[in-house]
Amino acid sequence: MDSTYDQKTCIEAGILDNALVMIAVLGEKGRIVSWNHAAETITGYSQKEVIGSNAVWKDLYPDKDYRKSITQKIADILKTKNYFENLETNIRTRTGESRTILWNTKMILEGSLPRTIAVGMDVTTEREAGVFRESIIDNAYVLIAVLGPKGTIQVWNKAAEMITGYAPAEVIGRNDIWKKLYPDVEYRKKITQKISMIISEHNFFENLETTIRTKNGDQRIISWNTRQISDGGIYHEIAIGRDITEQRKAEESLVAYMTEMTMRLKQPVGIISNTLLESAQFIKMGMLTQDEIIMMLEGQARNATQIEANIKEFQTEIVEKNRSIPEAYRKFLEG
Repeated sequence: MDSTYDQKTCIEAGILDNALVMIAVLGEKGRIVSWNHAAETITGYSQKEVIGSNAVWKDLYPDKDYRKSITQKIADILKTKNYFENLETNIRTRTGESRTILWNTKMILEGSLPRTIAVGMDVTTEREAGVFRESIIDNAYVLIAVLGPKGTIQVWNKAAEMITGYAPAEVIGRNDIWKKLYPDVEYRKKITQKISMIISEHNFFENLETTIRTKNGDQRIISWNTRQISDGGIYHEIAIGRDITEQRKAEESLVAYMTEMTMRLKQPVGIISNTLLESAQFIKMGMLTQDEIIMMLEGQARNATQIEANIKEFQTEIVEKNRSIPEAYRKFLEG
């Protein structure tokens, strides 16, 4: 009987020691009774250093105020139940690193002695990855919104706030932002129908341009792209909106430039053309002297030079007023 008990104890000890999570068995006043290999690896403190003492908690939580806040939180939880679940804290390891630990506890009796089993999962990597993803989303230069099943906003990044003027607190958990961005009922209906038609053929749309009304009343042109993702069987829409207002303005300026330049060039180029054709006829008929021919050609050369100067002046004006002109066009206009 004793050998069976000893074998069982050894197996349990082996499982405890080789678990991939930090496991500590605590006696009264938080005194460490057991401290597994993962606890040593994560914290840097060996079994010999911690067994029989509760001093390791001051080492893991060296900041007095933070330790006090964690102690108070645990005390508040234990007022209503004798365990806690998924309590997240940051510990300081022996080497000075900060690790994020997710704690779960359970009360047991060892003989007549009460014991607390504390299981700590190191979620540092997951939390860092989450912060990294959030940082990318928040610092992206495009509007990013994640929509739930009923169109409720679950994510609203900084660019979304900057472009629309609506803060996350005003939109998260709600779906009325679309009425604010598209206040005109007819226009909103038109856009909704267009989206429905696209979605009926595909479960996403690309480069859909719409005009939104911002919180301060400005109009912005947004190019939308969406993707559908599944999270545990629940579908979400990721909507990415690129503000192309300045780009469209620049394009309109280029069209205006081409139109106005055509009008400006038509008359003087026509005059030069007619003058040269008439002069050619006079030369053929021997009606112009050499000096008159030279004078005529020099006059038209001056007219052409003036036209060139006018074009360059207009190009410079277009570039200076419209900084969003694509680089290729900018080089052409500045050339």
